[in-house]
Amino acid sequence: MQSNFEKRRKNCWGPPLGKKFIVFVDDLNMPQKEEFGAQPPIELLRQFLDFGGWYDREDKDKPWLTIVDIILVAAMGQPGGGRAVLT
Repeated sequence: MQSNFEKRRKNCWGPPLGKKFIVFVDDLNMPQKEEFGAQPPIELLRQFLDFGGWYDREDKDKPWLTIVDIILVAAMGQPGGGRAVLT
């Protein structure tokens, strides 16, 4: 997803100017819980929704990247049968 972003200004990234990204996440509750009860893929989405970005893991300094002009749409089924309850 990040490979399609363009730099807007310092530490601010998003789609090309005048456009928006729509990200559809299907089966949101499919990741299994880890030993501590978290679901890391969902935690990354939650960090994006709460704080508007994430840390750049490729840069050695790990700067914060603000992500703009993205719409997040998600779908999930009822818990059970391989689907976990969301954290």
